[in-house]
This record gives sequence, C-alpha cells and structure tokens, in this order.
Amino acid sequence: MKIVALSKNEFDEFAYRHKYSTYYQTSAYAETSRYEGLNTFYIGFVEKGTLVGVTLFLHKTFYLYYKYAYAPRGFLIDYTNPKLVRNVTMGLINLLKKQHYAFIKIDPPIICSEKDRHGNVIYFSNTINSILATLKRNGYKHQGFNKYFENYKPRLNAFVNLQDDLKVIYSKFDYQCKNIISSAVETGVEISLDTTGNIDELYKFTSLKNKNRKKRYYLGLYNNFSKNNAIDIFFINVNTDKYINNMKTLYDKESIINEDLASKVQDFNITGNEKQEIISLKMDSDKRLNYYKTELVYSTKLSKEHPDYITIGAAFTIKHNNGVELVIDSYIDEYKKFNPRYVLIWELIKKYKNEGFKYINLNAVVGDFNKENLGKYNDLNNIKLSFNASVIEYIGEFDLIINDHIYEKFLEKTGKK
Repeated sequence: MKIVALSKNEFDEFAYRHKYSTYYQTSAYAETSRYEGLNTFYIGFVEKGTLVGVTLFLHKTFYLYYKYAYAPRGFLIDYTNPKLVRNVTMGLINLLKKQHYAFIKIDPPIICSEKDRHGNVIYFSNTINSILATLKRNGYKHQGFNKYFENYKPRLNAFVNLQDDLKVIYSKFDYQCKNIISSAVETGVEISLDTTGNIDELYKFTSLKNKNRKKRYYLGLYNNFSKNNAIDIFFINVNTDKYINNMKTLYDKESIINEDLASKVQDFNITGNEKQEIISLKMDSDKRLNYYKTELVYSTKLSKEHPDYITIGAAFTIKHNNGVELVIDSYIDEYKKFNPRYVLIWELIKKYKNEGFKYINLNAVVGDFNKENLGKYNDLNNIKLSFNASVIEYIGEFDLIINDHIYEKFLEKTGKK
C-alpha cells in the first residue's frame, strides 16, 4: 500500500461519495479547524494504483515535539476488509512514527444499532463484532461503549426520518410534543432564517451553552460551509405582539366559558352527576383562566420591554449529502418556559423535508432510556425523542498508540489516566 498526499479537491471528490461521508471529513471542516489553531493534512490510501480510502487528519503538538493525529469521524475506508485495515494501519504507523506522532484517534460512524425512542432495538449490525475485533487486533484501543459524553464526539445521536409524508411524520410525534408545539406557537415563538451571516448574534447564544468554543470557530464554520450553501443559521424569537394578542383572545374566550359554567353551578335544577361534572369543568376552567391571566400580565410586561419581538435563542445546521445535522442550539434560560426547542425542531423538519433531505440528525442523546437515571439530561432526551427520533449508536472512539510512553503523558495532561 502507498500513502499519498492529496489536494483538497482530490480529497473532497472521494470523501463526498464514501459510505461514511460526514461533514467532519471535508476540506471545509479542515479549514474551520485551522481557526482553532489545529494543523491539517489530507492523505489517500492507494492499492494497485487505485485510491481505496482517504482521511483528513487534524494534528497538534501536546508534549515537547510529540503530536497526536485525529481523524474526525474516522478514516474513510472499508472497515469490513481486514486486510485493508491492516495495511492502512501499518502504513500510518510507519509514516507517522518518523514524524513524532504518539497516537492516532478515530471515531468512525460505524453503526452498532438503531433503537426506537423507547430504547427497543430495531436494528443490530451483523458486522459490528468482526469490525471491532479487526480494529483491536490491529492495535486500536477501544474507549468503550459509553452512554454519555466521554468522547470527542457523541456516540449516540437522534435521527428523524424525513422520507415519509409530512403529515405522517407529524402524526408519529408524542401527543405531549404536539401540544407543546401548539402552545409555544400561541405564545409567539417563531423561527427566522438568518441571511446575513450574523456570527456576533449567533455567538451570544452559543457561548451560553459551550463556553470552550470561541467565536472564531463559528466564523470559520460559516466562512467555509457557506461557500457551498451548506450552513443555515436560525434565530428563535418571541413575537411579543402575537403573544399578547393570543393570550388576550384565549383569556376572553375562557372568561365566557367560565361565566357559563359558573351560572350552571348556581342552577338548582341541575343535580347529581351532572352537577359534579359541571363543577369539575368549572375547576378546570378556573385553572386555565388563572394561567391565561398570568400570561397576559407577563406578555404585557414583555411587550413593553421588547416591542415587536425578542430573540431568545439561536441555532445552526450543516447540510451534507442527503442529510442535515443540528450542530448546536442554545437559549436564554429565562425564556425556556416558551419551549423554543420544540418549535425549532418542528420548523427544521418542515423546512428540510420540503427541500428534499432524507433525515435530520438532532445530535447527541444519552444512551440510558430510564428517565429516573437521566438527571440533568432528562430534557435533552425527552425533547428529541418525542419527535419519533430513532437513536443511532456508533461503534465509539479508538486510539492507535504509536509511542506508549508519550501516550501516557497525554493521558496525564488531559486527566484521563
């Protein structure tokens, strides 16, 4: 096997068509990584004059002159071919050892299983065990089938299939999910597509969720992926005029219902079970009326402070091949009562379904389906899975150790030892 350097175009042409193609293995992502101070290079694996695999490597010096190389979402090769895996591995060790690399990290999107929103297995790969054995046999150290966020990238992702009719897709949402979407729309939650590349405004929100990512990273993503119209930025707003008008309408309607029920409660001609049912309806109406009254007071205050609208969150997606990934969405905690994430996801589903994409990846979920164990991740799982998302479980993360002693230094420096 020969290992050759590739140009951006040579790399992208092969990578885009590969089975394991992701936006992480693109020249656009490589250029973005440079904004974070990472170095990059593209290589190809050639057998008998034919290019049989490629990879983007991100690399960085971490101890003296020693480096590590990371192939985001793994090499683009056929992992079911043991001979190919061996040749690629030996070739990389021979090449990178001379250049003072201590180890290589990969996390290929090889699917172990697919589970429904309740955690029931609906697909299990019949090749996953042999692939895992091949990688281990060639010196790759598996970081385990973890359920949380121990890896560079999440091992479990929630996917919504967009290939059904939109009405069918919607019909499969949880009942509560549909109600929350309706209620959130009533409170004026709206989604707007940014057309100006407003990274400053985006960063105001993303920095609330991920303080480690600097603004230059988002600037890099936009500058590189917008060249192919592959990135969309969204802002989540509350239309305060709509909010106050809807709450006033709902309050007025409920007042009429409540007054009618109050008169029936006082009607001595109504007795027995019928009376008890009316009293029960009146109590429910009282609760709704109090809720609308509270919302009316709050919406009035909000409308005075923010005429027209207030932006309460932001998100962006990256489009790649026939799918879309929700990379990050973030909201001001004070306004999470509006349930903006529900409206965002529903609007994304409608938009990308209409644009012909086959799926949307809502990104990370926790691999524990017992709600009692989820703790702070309860909303993360419940919201995403309520859209009838299935959970794709990937094989996980591997380290190919080239220099044992220096690899131990890396573990010490990163607190993983």
